Amino acid sequence: MYLAIRKTVLVIFILLYCNFAFSQNGRKNNNSLEGGAIIAGDETIYYGIYSKYTVPLSQHKHYFTLGMSFAAYFDFKGESEPLAYLKNDVDMRLIPTINLGYSLNFGKVQLNFEIPVGASFAYTKGTLVNERAGFEIDYSNNEAFINYGLLFAPKYKINDTNYIGLYGFLPLIDDKAQSGYQFGIGWTKTFAN
Repeated sequence: MYLAIRKTVLVIFILLYCNFAFSQNGRKNNNSLEGGAIIAGDETIYYGIYSKYTVPLSQHKHYFTLGMSFAAYFDFKGESEPLAYLKNDVDMRLIPTINLGYSLNFGKVQLNFEIPVGASFAYTKGTLVNERAGFEIDYSNNEAFINYGLLFAPKYKINDTNYIGLYGFLPLIDDKAQSGYQFGIGWTKTFAN
């Protein structure tokens, strides 16, 4: 597993190096940093943030991209089962991914289609209460899952370096942590090299 992660990171750095070393002087596609707010989840509503760093892989009008993203969202509502419930709990998801995508550009509109592949880390901590049996105990649970899906992000160009857009992620895998759908609004800043 460690070797596979190491090879993946090495490939990403080689692609980034080639992008910088062999790029044209008159670049029209620049690296970008995106951030925004999201609403996520399947069984309950989570609120959170996301960020993404994207590198264009060519200087064509429509081009492939490679990026890294991170989403974090939280739920502070207690979960319940028929015999027990959690109180004072925090339910958190951390989702780092590597994104391979394609960007279509039409004037001031940019349509991005991506396939994020990564992990979903689920953390739950609180107090487990069973009134029928009469006990309260501290509860903690950590789980990790593979996470992949489809991401669609339309953006509107405000000026040469700023975009505003929407963010939608549809998971193609179900996990026990219910990492689920993500919808949001974000701001993108491009950087001239």
